Amino acid sequence: MMKKCNVCQELKLGSMYGCDPRYQAVVDSRKNIIYESADFVVLPSLGPLNDSHVMIVPKAHINNFSMIPDSTLPQVRSIAQALSSYVERKHGKRLAFFESGAGARISHSGGCIVHAHIHCVYEHDEFEQRLFEEVDFQEGGVNWYSNADGNLGYVWFMNSRGKAFLSNNPQLPSQFLRYLYSMSAGDIRYWNWRRHNNYEGVVRVLESYEGFQAYTEQQRITLE
Repeated sequence: MMKKCNVCQELKLGSMYGCDPRYQAVVDSRKNIIYESADFVVLPSLGPLNDSHVMIVPKAHINNFSMIPDSTLPQVRSIAQALSSYVERKHGKRLAFFESGAGARISHSGGCIVHAHIHCVYEHDEFEQRLFEEVDFQEGGVNWYSNADGNLGYVWFMNSRGKAFLSNNPQLPSQFLRYLYSMSAGDIRYWNWRRHNNYEGVVRVLESYEGFQAYTEQQRITLE
């Protein structure tokens, strides 16, 4: 655990820097945990961009997902697939996924927190188009992170069809992908979560995924 990491503080019931007191109360009650596996949790994003916006987060403090052992990656895949199928069944929409992987040495990947997290949001055609105009992606392959630069950082994106893409050391400013998604969706109010936690939006996210735990049990989906 890192004392100055908001994600670590959220997982360990610490006081989160710059957090809306109403969300801090949700954290303290543990109602922020949408799903928990052996090594990961699913949390609502502060400043959610819409009611689909959650994050897959490792419990251990690591900079990016390329640092997790290969033996642990199947948990991430299973969680992403379960979230996708749940959202499509409940809301009739598909999810896309992206990570601004913070480098261990230096990072210009567009992230703003040095704790690995994959954003899960409704797919958006204009966002995907703009993203590929801004970032020089290469196909990531079936292993997702086999060519990722964990030292200099990277951007990883997976579309709703499960195809992954990777760009190392992309030279992006903080929260760039959040801003790009907001611009594409026509609502830039909440792109900067540090300025606006959007607590009301967090509540809608929690309501949107309220049945996720029961869904995984009914479908006998194994996320371990």
